Amino acid sequence: MIHKFSISNFHSVREEVVLDLRIPGTAPDLPRFRQSKAKPDIRIPSVVVLIGPNGSGKTTLLNALVATAFAASSVPPTKKTSPIKTFLPFFSEETRNEPTRFCLEFEADWLGETHQLFRYELAAVCNSKDPFFSYEVLSHFPKGRPRRLFERGAPGEPIYVSKEFGLKPKDDRLQAVRADTSVIATLAMLNVSLAIDIANWMENFLATTNIMLRDRWGPTTQMVMDLFKDDPDLGAWIRKHIRSSDLGIQDITISDQSGEKEVFFDHHGLDTPIPLSFESSGTKRLFHLLPQIGIALSSGVPAVLDEIDGDLHVDIAGEILSWFHSQETNPSGAQLFVSSHNVGLLDNLEKEEIFIVEKDSSGATRVHGAQDVQGLRRDTRLYPKYRAGVLGGIPKIG
Repeated sequence: MIHKFSISNFHSVREEVVLDLRIPGTAPDLPRFRQSKAKPDIRIPSVVVLIGPNGSGKTTLLNALVATAFAASSVPPTKKTSPIKTFLPFFSEETRNEPTRFCLEFEADWLGETHQLFRYELAAVCNSKDPFFSYEVLSHFPKGRPRRLFERGAPGEPIYVSKEFGLKPKDDRLQAVRADTSVIATLAMLNVSLAIDIANWMENFLATTNIMLRDRWGPTTQMVMDLFKDDPDLGAWIRKHIRSSDLGIQDITISDQSGEKEVFFDHHGLDTPIPLSFESSGTKRLFHLLPQIGIALSSGVPAVLDEIDGDLHVDIAGEILSWFHSQETNPSGAQLFVSSHNVGLLDNLEKEEIFIVEKDSSGATRVHGAQDVQGLRRDTRLYPKYRAGVLGGIPKIG
């Protein structure tokens, strides 16, 4: 689970923005607040919702979270497709040439059977002819204090690697790390076991997001059809939830009678199956979204979904959030990070799950948690409080 995330000088973010997800000890013990496996005295929300006006930076925050995972997931084949190309700084005279910085604190079991807390920090100088990573470090906390697993500085500086990677200080594989690629990604490509485990986790993370390189992404229809064949249990789960969201649908079938595979929906009262292209935008969205949600719930990796409520009724979006809240449907403790414009979701959330995103007078994104709003009682409905401007993040029109 992710405990904390911070970014600075990235797109609309200028000064450091922090999402600290650790729940105060004064908050009630609710099932939706999960106990950390690495730090049992810490609780983390299973759902994180970003609320705020259009253009405030909600997508930017989610994109930064995904970009951090993307940087460490695989080595790009060419400099032209390096993930660093997407790390655009805040365009002001003061920040244009400063590094973009990311810091992610999360738990994983890469060093044994028990989970530990890890911190991954990354800095990149992007506004130059040849962008490069100026700093990268992965630490863990075996006895409460950080210990480096690796650390690299500016290009040309030696890379420190701990014994857990099984490499000597002058190993040739360290010389293969390019200025525009991460240490993790490079060593994973060169078959270093620990780096492979880390990169695989990052790649699984990317499979459960609908943001990629500033663009909206999702499984293609062909990918979902292949999933029905390769993972029957997940296919059955998708069928179940599409039927429950549209009571007119009896079943989903995949046919290749015309030589090409097609998806059809069997409806009550109709004697002809309906192709996917004829279905409502909401059903199409669910067909392509549910695989990512199902993978997150079964594997425990975080899901990062921009505009969770797009094309979906608010009750369906609320139902999806409830799957992550419930220990029965989310036994692996997966987290869901979403942005939403449908403030009707607020009444189904606790204040520790809500972060308000706004822009200041200079156009820079700022964030605060609803739990930081003074005098906000837990037994108060959050929707009317938001509409009254108590939480902030109200759009100004005209």
